[in-house]
Amino acid sequence: MATDQIRLGIVGACGRGASFKSACDAMPQVRIQAVCDTNAEELPKAKDRLGATDQYTSYDDMLERGNLDAVIIGTPMPLHVPQAIAAIQRGIHVLSEVPAGVSIDECRDLTIACRKSKAVYMMAENYAYIRSNALVRELVRRGLFGETYFGEAEYLHELKGLNEITKWRRKWQTGINGNTYPTHSLGPLLQWMPGDRVTHVCHGGSGHHYRDPRGDEYEQEDSVLTLCRMQKGGMVKLRIDMLSDRPHGMHNYQLQGTDGCYESARAHGEPNRIWLRALSKDPNQWMRLEELEEKFLPDDWKNASEIARRAGHGGGDYFEVIDFVDAIAGKRPTDIGIDVAMDMTLPGLCSQISASENGRWVEVPDSRKWTADYMPPCGQLRMLFDINRSAPEVKLPPDYRLRQLTRADFGKYRQLMDGAGFTGWDDTVIGKAFERSLPNMYFVIEHVPTGDLVATAFADHDPREQLPNAGSLQYVAGDARHKGKGLGYAVCAAVTRGLLERGYERILLTTDDWRLPAIATYLKLGYVPDFYLPDMQARWDKVMGELAGTRK
Repeated sequence: MATDQIRLGIVGACGRGASFKSACDAMPQVRIQAVCDTNAEELPKAKDRLGATDQYTSYDDMLERGNLDAVIIGTPMPLHVPQAIAAIQRGIHVLSEVPAGVSIDECRDLTIACRKSKAVYMMAENYAYIRSNALVRELVRRGLFGETYFGEAEYLHELKGLNEITKWRRKWQTGINGNTYPTHSLGPLLQWMPGDRVTHVCHGGSGHHYRDPRGDEYEQEDSVLTLCRMQKGGMVKLRIDMLSDRPHGMHNYQLQGTDGCYESARAHGEPNRIWLRALSKDPNQWMRLEELEEKFLPDDWKNASEIARRAGHGGGDYFEVIDFVDAIAGKRPTDIGIDVAMDMTLPGLCSQISASENGRWVEVPDSRKWTADYMPPCGQLRMLFDINRSAPEVKLPPDYRLRQLTRADFGKYRQLMDGAGFTGWDDTVIGKAFERSLPNMYFVIEHVPTGDLVATAFADHDPREQLPNAGSLQYVAGDARHKGKGLGYAVCAAVTRGLLERGYERILLTTDDWRLPAIATYLKLGYVPDFYLPDMQARWDKVMGELAGTRK
């Protein structure tokens, strides 16, 4: 809905929130109506600096009494979600600092709140808007990189001293192992790999070499890496280091496509360099990225460069506020709405799960499936095969046969996976799963009269810290048109028997709380719940109660 003037409130006005002043001042349709901060002593000064009419030490009071159209949330990370939800539920538009949230559960709650509200939600990932990244995005949009399939990003910002000043960082940025601050890295990369998202992550670190002033070891390892599998089959590598003693590196990016590649400057004074097949005269010679600005830099950057530079973060603060204001006015949807914000945030949260489980690959939820009717909890359910049970028998009805998947089957296999809800399984993704599976352990069931593939599952070597010699049952899928014939049981039995015959001491699988028919099949096969996370007992009690109810 269009509006003549946006009455804006800023929370965290004595800190990060104040940095949005230059961007807001550049837009006459924005008026800073109110400021909020718990620092009562400094708040009057922040009110004067920002030119606000009102000030509050209570965020709820500001929302209730401030007569606001929108808020900018510039508070510590654990406050982003509760403050965003409080505004969204009142119909107040939200521009939130990064990351979107600090847990998968609260990210789900935020997503559902946004689904129910007409208010705009945007995450303020300013690195996606800086001059060089905007130029690379335009080159990608024009097809000059061809198909982009690999990206790399680093955020190298030593924060040990700042930990002691902004004390929340000591817990939420360096007090958790894993990638706690992924969006500055993923933000630009996801825009350079359009239509793609991270589906799985695994995480590792370099150990611990520093202690805080109290002598305590930082929970986060000094330099950590997160590998990301992309839905389209590509790969992204993220590095974050907020602890190592080193000059400030801030951000570095690399992008590889079929027709071009890009490497940002790694130190002050170095050039950003690029090679594009269509524009580079020498196939072995880099160009400076800046050489392409006159022809390819987006017009909004050309027309507002000086204003953007004054706004901070390489112009990012200015252009993200423009994006937010345009979305409120109904001119266009924001580039970083709720689902894109989740695409940038959730891989980091899942990397923390991977770090706690010795670097295993962890599936990243797709927030587009999060509605009031579908709310998967943090951490999938896990089941282990009871080794005291006999190996399950493989029994098939007439007209069906069990066999191995072949590369010639990829087309039919893709149809099976699409029908079962596993979207994005193109030949590249299928090929990677095919190569990852144990030899002769990628099972499919074929309907002989039609030649259709109607059920599948495969076995993977999947050791965990607590399960050092483990294999897993992976990606069970079935054709609903052949439901009720025991095909899911049969294909899972084949994988389980195969793993037992190969000497695996532990066999595991992961599933979701709402997949009751599948869980019933796994229980019948001999799999039992594994209470590997603190909330598992309560969740399994609920699942078992629901299963009992379905049998009545």
